[in-house]
Amino acid sequence: MVFDPPAITSNLYPISAGASSYQIQRASEAKLLGVHVDSNLSWHIHVEAIVSKATQRLYFLKQLKRAGVPHAQLLRFYILVIRPVLEYAVPVSHHHLTKTQTDSIESVQKRAVRIIYSFSNDIPYSNSLDVAATRRNELSRNFFIP
Repeated sequence: MVFDPPAITSNLYPISAGASSYQIQRASEAKLLGVHVDSNLSWHIHVEAIVSKATQRLYFLKQLKRAGVPHAQLLRFYILVIRPVLEYAVPVSHHHLTKTQTDSIESVQKRAVRIIYSFSNDIPYSNSLDVAATRRNELSRNFFIP
């Protein structure tokens, strides 16, 4: 697969593989090891994909809340099922995200905290977001420090 940036492709010849005349596809985006990459190497598509996937999982968190599952179990569900989706590739991507992309990830976390705690129990919302932001920073920092 070859990325196809529009400004460059007019000068490129088709690429063939092996003795056969199989031509390698040109693509504007791809999913590699769970990371969505586009021809501009921006994180926009990846952030949209993880936010969408995590939002779908919030539905199950709501269902568990309606079923009367205790807060501790709801938090465990979030940590085991939703947070890994939001933190996938964070060590590489965190420092390259725009404010808008960071806000969209944090909006999912905000909704999860609202579902779990309803702002009346245990942990204030601002503290929980600080914990999430600190965790992302530590994950990205540990990636670059041996």
